Order: sequence, then C-alpha cells, then structure tokens
Amino acid sequence: MRTAVLFLSLLATPALAEQVPILPATSQVELRAYGLGLLPLDGKFTRFHGILRYDPAKPGMCQAMLEIDAASLQMFVPMATETITGPEFLNAARYPDIAFDGACQGDAIKGDLRLHGQTHPFVLELDQGVATGRVRRADWGITARPFTAGSTIRIRVTMPPVQAGGRA
Repeated sequence: MRTAVLFLSLLATPALAEQVPILPATSQVELRAYGLGLLPLDGKFTRFHGILRYDPAKPGMCQAMLEIDAASLQMFVPMATETITGPEFLNAARYPDIAFDGACQGDAIKGDLRLHGQTHPFVLELDQGVATGRVRRADWGITARPFTAGSTIRIRVTMPPVQAGGRA
C-alpha cells in the first residue's frame, strides 16, 4: 500500500526534467548506531526504493522520496541486528516502514522523516551524491538504553551519480 502512495505522490508532483531511481542495485542506505555512545555499529538496509527528481537547468531544485523496510537492516555485527530492529530501538515489527520526503535547499535535502511511528522535520546534508543526517533517538521516542546506545543514529544515503550537471 505504501508503495502505491509513493507512486501516486510522484505522479502528483510537478514534472522535473530528470529522475534517478534509488534502489539497492545502485544505491546504499546505511545506519550507524553507537555502542556505549562511542563505538560505531554500522549496518545497511537491503530493501528500499525511492526516487530523486531534478532539473539540470535548475541545479538547486530537486525532490527526493525514499521508503525503507526497517526489518531489512543488516548490521555488520550480526548480534546487533536483532537488537536494533527489535522493540527497544526501531521496533520493525510494529513500525515496518521508514520514509523520507524532501526537497533540495542549498547543500541539503530538507523534508519529513517518518520513523518509529512518528514524523518530524529532517535534514540530509548533501556531499557529492551522499546524503547524511542524524536522528536524535529521543525525538522519535527511541529511548531504550540511553547510556549504552548513544543518543544519535546516523543515516547515510549514497545515490547513483546524476548526469548532466545535476545536484546529487
């Protein structure tokens, strides 16, 4: 159902000259949590889809939409996968989707992030095809283990190169 909503929202947006699919074959969506608040615990999502729309004639304009299957997270430390996708953190069984919808503003994509059943404004900083943002866990109601799990989660999206002088 959410895929249909994403598709319909793309049809309702003004036509931009180019679009780049954001899919596992050409892109990456990564998460970094912090063990003991200091030690990076990296992982990546294996199921997601989205689109970046842009107009090469207007390099400051773009739209980005991304939907992620929260349960598809695979941490590089396998025993961390179950903990982070489990009820204390992402709670993928109850909140199966993570979604972002935004537009370019300068060197960032600003929009709304839906995570853990809540939607809040969110900024992804752009640097040569890599969009990075930080989630303060407590802002989304993810409050378990505040001292051992750190207060933030980093989300990084690596997109395919944009042709003809586009933004990503």
